[in-house]
Amino acid sequence: MKISNGQKEIAAFSSIILLACLIFSFVLFGIAGVRVVFGIVLVSLPFYLILNNFEFNESEKFVFSILLGLTVFPLLAYLLGFITSFKWAIAITFVLLMAAAFMPKMKKLIISYGKV
Repeated sequence: MKISNGQKEIAAFSSIILLACLIFSFVLFGIAGVRVVFGIVLVSLPFYLILNNFEFNESEKFVFSILLGLTVFPLLAYLLGFITSFKWAIAITFVLLMAAAFMPKMKKLIISYGKV
C-alpha cells in the first residue's frame, strides 16, 4: 500500500500537533496531563478509524472522532461497567470499537478474496 504525499503531510502535521499538546500538558500539569492527552487520543482512535470508512474530510473526521470519543466511549464503558469491573469495561469497549472500525475493511477483503 502506497502512502501519498497528502497522507504524509497529514501524519507529520498530526505528529507535530500531538507533540505540542503533550509538551504543553506536561509543562502545565506534569505526567498526569500527558496521561490525559494519551487517553483522549486512545479514546478517539476507534471513532477516527470508523469515520475513515465514510466520505469525510480529515478535519471533520478529527473533530467528530474527538467528540464521539469523549461522549460515546464513556457511555458504553459506563453501561458495560454495570456488568463487569470498570477497568474491564474500558478494555472491552475499546476492543469492540476497534473491531467495528476494521469490520468493513475485512468484509471487503473477504469478498475480494472470494472473487479471485
